[in-house]
Amino acid sequence: MIIDGLTHITSSGHWFNTDHKASLTTLLASMDKYNVDMAVLAGVPGNEDDQLLLDAANKFPERVIPIAGVDAALSEEKFTERIKKIKESGFAGIKLHPRLSGVPLTHPNFKIAARIAGELDLPVMICTIQRPPLPPLKRPVSDVVYEICSDCTETNFVLIHGGYTDILNTSELIRPLEHVLLDLSLTLTRFSNTSLSIDISWLADSFNRRISIGSDFPEGDMGQVRHALSAIGLDSQKALLEMSENLYKHLGLDRKSQA
Repeated sequence: MIIDGLTHITSSGHWFNTDHKASLTTLLASMDKYNVDMAVLAGVPGNEDDQLLLDAANKFPERVIPIAGVDAALSEEKFTERIKKIKESGFAGIKLHPRLSGVPLTHPNFKIAARIAGELDLPVMICTIQRPPLPPLKRPVSDVVYEICSDCTETNFVLIHGGYTDILNTSELIRPLEHVLLDLSLTLTRFSNTSLSIDISWLADSFNRRISIGSDFPEGDMGQVRHALSAIGLDSQKALLEMSENLYKHLGLDRKSQA
């Protein structure tokens, strides 16, 4: 089974100020085109898209894995209320997005939300791209995400974009943390002609049980992902199968399918 580990849709089909088409119909067509069985459908903070994602998952339960977007600017009380509702609604996890929430990764809210999610057995996806309009972290992204993950050992994490340009350092810091998965979405395709592709090739060999990947649809598609995997010398089908299995287990979907 091939899983696209990161996709998004909107009710209007528009994607911010771009020409990308972000409808569910377009996503499903892209999945069919590139032989993708399932897709993680992640919510976007501020879009109020819970029902959109749940409707997609209810209509296509064998193809859609819904992950709710959570505003990282909430209070602890609101986090608890929000995440409990997410759990009760049937989402497979939550996603925290620093830039779209206007909250830097160093803010304690990320640990607070992650702990609450972990108590409810919900995995947490965290976007690891820190760039304007957020201020500089003044410390490596790898250091920040390690601190979050090492302080929340009861929570399964997926580090979206894998630390981005800090991906190698991130992988080394989280290596002992079995509850953390490194996602290569966007990072692999964006930096395919840079030295980062060598790092990712090495990770695919030495860290293969702990990585996943997605297209970041509608920004990209799995055709681009397959091409980028082949370009670093991998059998793209074999790599995608392995990464998909990693993600499926990490999200706890293997346990749910056996329940």
